[in-house]
Amino acid sequence: MKMSLTQRIYFFTASCCMIFIFLVASIIRSSEIIEQAIEQENYAKNLVTHTNILKQLIINNDIYKDNYNASTWHDSQRKLAMILKDSPTLTPQEQTLKNSINSQNLSVIRLFQKINENKLHNASEAIKAHLKNRLIIQLETIRGDSEQLSTIAQKNIHHVLKQEVAIIVIILAVCIFLLTFGAHHLTKVFKTSMNEIKDAFQANHSGHFEEIKLSNHSQEFENIANAFNAMNEKLSKTTVSLQVMKQVVEERTHVLEELSNTDPLTKVANRRALFDRGHIEISRVQRSQNNLTIILLDCDLFKEFNDKYGHLVGDEVLMHICEICTKEIREIDFLGRYGGEEFVIILPDCDIAGGLETARRIQDSLARHCMSVDNKEINMTLSIGIATFNEKHQSFEELINDADRAMYLAKENGRNRIEVYKSQNLH
Repeated sequence: MKMSLTQRIYFFTASCCMIFIFLVASIIRSSEIIEQAIEQENYAKNLVTHTNILKQLIINNDIYKDNYNASTWHDSQRKLAMILKDSPTLTPQEQTLKNSINSQNLSVIRLFQKINENKLHNASEAIKAHLKNRLIIQLETIRGDSEQLSTIAQKNIHHVLKQEVAIIVIILAVCIFLLTFGAHHLTKVFKTSMNEIKDAFQANHSGHFEEIKLSNHSQEFENIANAFNAMNEKLSKTTVSLQVMKQVVEERTHVLEELSNTDPLTKVANRRALFDRGHIEISRVQRSQNNLTIILLDCDLFKEFNDKYGHLVGDEVLMHICEICTKEIREIDFLGRYGGEEFVIILPDCDIAGGLETARRIQDSLARHCMSVDNKEINMTLSIGIATFNEKHQSFEELINDADRAMYLAKENGRNRIEVYKSQNLH
């Protein structure tokens, strides 16, 4: 099954989206693992802290005295037991360490209770020191296991971070490869097919009825090739003269040129044709020193039209604006779509006054001829910027920029206005 260029673009876009979704899911999963590892590390640090407290209480106090107050030690012991009980989710290795800590803690509790109950009055100092050291050693063992828990959690964090960085690098590399490959492939198909069609037209212009044989298959170009080949077959069967053939080829070429220079929605000149005409007019003005004015107009609150009525109505709004402008400008004037809801009118041999008159005429006509959607009138307005060519302009782009600044000033001043770029003064 042959894929059209549109289908290839959709497939390419969907593939990139799937990779991006996988990347986001991987980041979310890794963040959850890191958060869990941080909880484990905090848990281990709390164990270390409370174990050190118990250890210091044993070292700093004589637990064999009759007046020894064990309440502080019991409070700290209860806090340690609560921390052990309320543990986060642990790995099997961490769970083993926790079980060891629990066991050691129970031994500590039993040993301390035995010492605290009878004070070992009849025992020698050596036995008392031995039992106290044993208590400290068990607490030190708990602290060591807790620090090992913290070390494991830190290693888990570092491992997840390294793994996530590797995944991101791999996915980015895949995305770059797909973007490069896809762009190269689509460009190759387009350029090759256009050149083959162009060569076929040139051959027909010379009187040779040759078929278009596409090297790269795509539905869009094959439709053109099939139509062209069918035309060639008819021409060859009816033995059309060279002069007639040239006329047919010229007409087809003109149609293709119009398609390449026309905005498909509004049927006015597209951005490329607009700038081509603009450069021509700039060259003419630089030679003749005549006036040249341009109008840049933008549909106010166009996004709200799309959001409220839908994109189809939005398209009709743009077409309606173009119809109004076409009726209100001269034959020598040139209307083109600058982009989105912005349009530019080139006014040769026209000064600022003429530009203002044309802009006001367009605004008045637009106000009189409202669109109707579902039996409701849609009132649309334009923010218009006007600029005229002077000695500081070196290119058509600079003239466009001045008109654009004036248009944005019109929007800032409340929309449905006309502003002239002349030291940002209001006209």
